[in-house]
Amino acid sequence: MSDAPADRQTPAKVAFLILSDDPARALPGLVMATRMKENRGADVRVLFFGPGVKLAASGDVDEQLHALRQADIVPKACRANVEQYGLSDAVEARPLELLAAGAEVEEFARLGYTVLSF
Repeated sequence: MSDAPADRQTPAKVAFLILSDDPARALPGLVMATRMKENRGADVRVLFFGPGVKLAASGDVDEQLHALRQADIVPKACRANVEQYGLSDAVEARPLELLAAGAEVEEFARLGYTVLSF
C-alpha cells in the first residue's frame, strides 16, 4: 500500500438524487451538479424520484434542467412516479429521460457513485 494521495486525475462519480418537491431544498443540488461537471469534470448523474418528479414537472427548475443538458448531463426521472402523480404531459415538455429508478440507483451502487440526496 502507498501513502500517496488518490489519483486526482480520475473524475469523481457523483449521483444527485432529487427527492424533494421544494425548490429551496433541491436547487442547491441541481446547481452543484452542473458546476461539478463544468468546473471539475466530474461524472455526474441526476435522478428525480418520488416527490422530486413533481418539482421536475412544475416548471420551477426548468432553467436548471436546461443548464444540466448544456453541461452534457441528462436529467432523469422515475417513470413510475411520473405516472403515479399524473405528470406525463408536464414531463414530456421538459428535457428529462424517463426510466426505472430502482435500476438506476442499483447502477449508482454497482459503479461506485457517491449519492447525494436533496
